[in-house]
Amino acid sequence: MKRNSMGTPGVIFLTLLMGTMFVVGGYARAQERLYRMVVGEQRTLSFKGASSVSVGNPKVADAKSLGKNTILLYAVGPGRTTLMVMRSGRSNLTFTVVVTKEDVKSLMAEVHKLLGDIEGVTIRPVGDRVILDGLAFTSEDFNRVKQITKLYPQVKSFVKINPNAKKLMANQLNLAFSQAGLKNVEASVVGTKIFLEGYVESKQDLQKADMITKAIGEQVENLLSVGIKRMVLVEVDFVEVKKQGLDKIGITWPFDLEGSANIAVQGTLPFGGVYSGTMNHSAKANTGFAFGFLFTDGYARVLAQPKLVCASGEKAEFHAGGEVPIVVVTAMSVSVEYKEFGVILKLAPIADRRGNIQMNIYTEVSDLDRSLGVTIGDNDIPGFQKSTAKTNVTVRQGQTIVLSGLFKAVEEKDLSKVPLLGHIPIIGELFKSRVFKEKKSELTVFVTPRIVNPSTPKILKMVSDIKTRYKRAKGEVGFGIFD
Repeated sequence: MKRNSMGTPGVIFLTLLMGTMFVVGGYARAQERLYRMVVGEQRTLSFKGASSVSVGNPKVADAKSLGKNTILLYAVGPGRTTLMVMRSGRSNLTFTVVVTKEDVKSLMAEVHKLLGDIEGVTIRPVGDRVILDGLAFTSEDFNRVKQITKLYPQVKSFVKINPNAKKLMANQLNLAFSQAGLKNVEASVVGTKIFLEGYVESKQDLQKADMITKAIGEQVENLLSVGIKRMVLVEVDFVEVKKQGLDKIGITWPFDLEGSANIAVQGTLPFGGVYSGTMNHSAKANTGFAFGFLFTDGYARVLAQPKLVCASGEKAEFHAGGEVPIVVVTAMSVSVEYKEFGVILKLAPIADRRGNIQMNIYTEVSDLDRSLGVTIGDNDIPGFQKSTAKTNVTVRQGQTIVLSGLFKAVEEKDLSKVPLLGHIPIIGELFKSRVFKEKKSELTVFVTPRIVNPSTPKILKMVSDIKTRYKRAKGEVGFGIFD
């Protein structure tokens, strides 16, 4: 009995000692299971066999299961609470969660480090929150602000994208596209977004446009299409009006005289012998006498209407006239070069989706003029009268623009009079003749571009008109009994 009574207190003491050790060990582990969080912070925790979760004070923290072995812990407000994780087939886990308010100054310092020197964005504290405000100049800066607000719930953003900055970025994109050879790609701003409009010839060009936008750091809505280019019809009207005048006033006297004399002589010499000789004389006079007034006027009207259809961004040429062979002689060879003359038109239109058409245009109206030519050896090289215009214009489709206008006037005066008599006042007018020459010409070029396709009414009308004229000409060249 004594052995048992003495043994029982010993067992009790040992049990208490071991219990105390377990409590101390448990307290130590509880101290290790502590989560310190800031209001608004969230964490993802993983535990093997976790089936459910419970939080003591939902005003301090909140937790929910995201699936097998994963728990989301969210700090709601300042305070202290307990988090218990129940595990299937395993012992439950208990954690202490301490939530505190973050210092606004330190939060502002962290946000400022993350933002860097973003132009147009300001940082200011309002209570326990940090407010971001202003206008971001690039989409990259705007996206960085959005990411910071997701990372820090206490940070609120009122930042917007500067609309003028979007226009600047669109201009930079258009310049980059032009330098890369993508002339049919255009960046435009609609609201707060940049849209890419137009078309490219291949998928490689489409990838090139995408790489350019990424290199500049701008997000765009890509509406580019890969396919056939737009067709542009360019109508050009060459209108030329010429006038020539020749006026003769006065009296023309015949003073052109020509003459010759021959004398024939024959006789006997005193010392014997005979001598002979010849003497003849002749005279000619110009009897071209003119009196009165003569007025001569001449008019000419030239109209050329070339029409060209070509793909947007491509070059097209038109020539109506001829070619003159010109001999080129060098020390080693003799060759022939051909010089074009007539109506020449060269253009390269570019059409966008808004109906604007930009054109590089070269026009020429030329004709042979032998009076301006030169003679080298046995070769006669003719001269040319030529009017040209070369420019770059942008118009709306269907609109007509005057490309060039040239007015040229030449006046000449020839005076003929009899020497001495022509200088006498009043009476001298009877011995004078005047010739007045006048040349005037006016050339104007009109250009009208249109975006067309095979079913455009303008194209269909052109096809119908040429067929009608062809049928009419067939009847005119055929046999007729009244010819």
